Amino acid sequence: MNAIAHDTAGQVPERTIPLDLQTMRETALRVLGEETDDLSAVDVKSLIQAFRGMLMLLLPEVTAAADRHPRGDMLRVCALVGVEEASRRLRIPYAPSASPWALRHAQRLARSVMVLTDHYVNLGGQA
Repeated sequence: MNAIAHDTAGQVPERTIPLDLQTMRETALRVLGEETDDLSAVDVKSLIQAFRGMLMLLLPEVTAAADRHPRGDMLRVCALVGVEEASRRLRIPYAPSASPWALRHAQRLARSVMVLTDHYVNLGGQA
């Protein structure tokens, strides 16, 4: 989880340690690209775990960034839809690593990572 920088007054912080969006995107593109034939079951399982961790970092950050925008703002609405979709995908149980569904699950999680990184940047987060 991102570490939070507290100020001396103990107020709610405005900043957290920056997310590594570039690494998140590059990892997601690896699974969404055409090079998925050479992924082993172990690789797919590791990628699923990595994407789950990325989403757990992104969800609160994107939600907080969306909350800084007024209700009805289209950027906010779209980001919160992406947050809800990613949350649903996190609740899907693991498929066995050797299952063809495991790769599909990894790809869905990767799409959510891509979407949330885009929303985060669009909402004013660091690029």
